[in-house]
This record gives sequence, structure tokens and C-alpha cells, in this order.
Amino acid sequence: MSGMNNMKENPVIKKLGALLTEKLHIDFRKNPVHLKMDGDAIVMDGTVEKIAHKKRALLLAMGMEGTSGVIDRLRVRPSKHMTDREIYNHLVHAINGEPALVGADIKVEVKDGAADIEGTVGSLSAKRLAGVLAWWVPGTADVINSLEVLPPEEDSPDEINDALRIVFEKDSLVDASSIKVSTNGWVVTLSGTVKSHSGKEAAEDDAWYVWGVNDVVNNIQAAGPPTGHAGPPA
Repeated sequence: MSGMNNMKENPVIKKLGALLTEKLHIDFRKNPVHLKMDGDAIVMDGTVEKIAHKKRALLLAMGMEGTSGVIDRLRVRPSKHMTDREIYNHLVHAINGEPALVGADIKVEVKDGAADIEGTVGSLSAKRLAGVLAWWVPGTADVINSLEVLPPEEDSPDEINDALRIVFEKDSLVDASSIKVSTNGWVVTLSGTVKSHSGKEAAEDDAWYVWGVNDVVNNIQAAGPPTGHAGPPA
């Protein structure tokens, strides 16, 4: 059964489809996103254009009444076609070359463009950085960050701020010194002034890539035309 047909038949799916169209401007005729129910859970399957669309779509689904949860099969359209082996090699190289991850025990698996990272790291910042490195691989369509932090650390808005500053410092498209970061209730707000719209978009994408971030408010001021961003050059 197609996503469109199911939306016509199930009131929950129909309402969610309307919300995705209204809030995220997802055109189901152009984007192969399919919605259905599996028992009381919503299944979201398909491809969206940006990481922001994926996370916001999941949050909208989680807020639907009368459901028990969301099964996430949404992927982000990669900026470049890469085989699973190419994604794996690229990510392993990035992790092994990252000083902040020295000593971490990280295992990588890639299937159908989705990178699954497991193992242990020494801090929440390391967990978040590893996840962003996975998203930065041009062929990555999804990231499953199952890394365990040992010893355990208590998460907080300040921890997200610190992790995002580390990410900005490592993204060559972002002028980290020009951007201010604040987090409240797992919502990140970005402010400041940058030279280009690409730098503004890159900073927002990076914020969405960070594990634990539920929304991003981008108040950065920028000049120049909009452009795409898939992470810093390899």
C-alpha cells in the first residue's frame, strides 16, 4: 500500500501527512516518503532532502496522540553517491584521524547508506563528534549513534553547547569565532554574523547533526546566495 493511499484511509496518518506538508512543505508527489501504522506505532519510510526535515518529521510523528511510538526509516538524500564500502572507509579514516577520539573503541557498520556506530567513548562530546563525522561523509543517508559513554556523564545544555563548538571548529565552512550558541530544552539557537549564506547553512546543518538536538533556531545573519552543505571538504 502506498503512503498516499494509507494517508487517505488512516486518520492518524492522514493528519500527520497534512502536518508534514504544512510545517515542512514536504511534497509527497516529489519525495518518496511513506507513512503507515504498524499496530499503534507510526512507520516513517523514505527520503527527505535535509537532516532538519528528518528530525522535525520524527518530532511531529512523536507528538501524534493515540500512538505508541515511531519506527524511523527516514533517510536524508546524500550529496554524493557512494558505495557502503566507500562510506565505511571514509568514516573509519575520519575517526582514526580525529585526535579527540584517540583511545575510543568505535565499531562501524554501513548498510544501504546508513552508518551504524557502536562501541565506547570517554565523553558525550566524543559521542556527538563521532556522529557528526558520520553525517559528514557525503554518501551517508542515515546515522545510528549507539555509542556508550564510559564512565557515564550527565547530559546538559552546556554539554551540547560545548560539543557544537568543537564541531564548528572542525568544519572548514563555518567561522566558529563569529557564531554564538545557546541551548534550552534541547533546542539550539544560533546567532552572530557570517560572511556567506553557505556558512550559515553549514552551521545549522552541523547543529542538527549533533546527537540529542531536537530543534535548531538559526538567527545567524549572512550575506550571499543560498547554497547546499554536506560537511567540510574531504
